[in-house]
Amino acid sequence: MTADVLRPADAELRFGDWGPAYLSKTDAAAFGTVVLRPGDAFANHLHEHHTESFVALEGEADVWIDRTHRATLRAGEVLHAEAGEEHFLRNTSDQVFRAVFVKTPWVDGDKVERPWDPEDTP
Repeated sequence: MTADVLRPADAELRFGDWGPAYLSKTDAAAFGTVVLRPGDAFANHLHEHHTESFVALEGEADVWIDRTHRATLRAGEVLHAEAGEEHFLRNTSDQVFRAVFVKTPWVDGDKVERPWDPEDTP
């Protein structure tokens, strides 16, 4: 068996030049990439069955967990959102944010939208 090399730069992003894209999906894990331009946000959501981990490759983004904890994720850092934890990402910098995400175990359709934006919170 020959292993395929996956390159985040080759991924077809959901919204053209930004957003998420999957690179690989197996029962054990799904790997993907996400790109956020300055000001872009990825909507608040959670996963009931899998953990989503982010490995920042470039830039920085604010990540909110369960609407109460904000962390700034920078290149070279890793952040985990456990199953059941809401998470929201926004690039508040003036540079592009790029990360790899890993969902374990992979459960197709395991995304629950939870509309919320920290900028709308008094």
